[in-house]
Amino acid sequence: MALLETKKISINFGGLWAVKDVDFNVEPNKIVGLIGPNGSGKTTFLNIISGIYGRYKGTSGEVYLDGEYILGLKPCDVYKKGMSRTYQSSRLCWEQSVADNLLVGCYTSQDYSLFDSIFRPKKVNNEIYDQLDRALDLLSTFNPKLVDRRYDLAKNIPHIDRRRIEITRALLSNPKLLLLDEPTAGLNDEETMTMMDGIKMVKEKMKGSAVIIIEHDMQVMEKVPDTIVVFNAGEKIAEGTYQEIINDQDVIDAYIGGGDEDE
Repeated sequence: MALLETKKISINFGGLWAVKDVDFNVEPNKIVGLIGPNGSGKTTFLNIISGIYGRYKGTSGEVYLDGEYILGLKPCDVYKKGMSRTYQSSRLCWEQSVADNLLVGCYTSQDYSLFDSIFRPKKVNNEIYDQLDRALDLLSTFNPKLVDRRYDLAKNIPHIDRRRIEITRALLSNPKLLLLDEPTAGLNDEETMTMMDGIKMVKEKMKGSAVIIIEHDMQVMEKVPDTIVVFNAGEKIAEGTYQEIINDQDVIDAYIGGGDEDE
């Protein structure tokens, strides 16, 4: 059974098909790359399956996560079902520390109540520190030096490390499926490959989980995903290995042959 399965997913904004009749499968333990030219519907697709547009009246089709129908659920409920994500632009709280930003990702696994917070503060503090230890251990996979900066404000952290913090935070709910929307946006070539190496190392710790990654750098697409899916004008036009994709004439015409992919 596919971990994620969509059937004829579509969304219409005032007569314009942003995504149309997309069938999309992701198997456990796989990394799927999602590419396409500007405005091809990549981010919109992630917004549908993660619940942001899932309740929009122009949305149709079916979405299943680990066999459970999830289209129409609120984003917080999709998150609880096991799907987590990052965004193109940073969603960190700039005036909060690295540690505080990480702990946001632990709220679904909290095992204490309001009663505990008032009458059992030691229990609550112990659980928070245990969660922070887990978060920092995962963050150290990306960059061990970041652990020493856990109490620095997020606004004082380099851009590449901010991206690492966001990915780590998304992983702290132990998601079945992780969505990464251009995680290397704003990074240079060297930083991009360093980030991808870190993502692959973290992926090894996510037993049974899968990743969908939107990326514009074809060097990344060559080295990271198991499968690549190509969107154009809201439709899926190709799916296959890197070699199959770069030799597909429809893909060459729509994307590889020209045009800027940023969405």
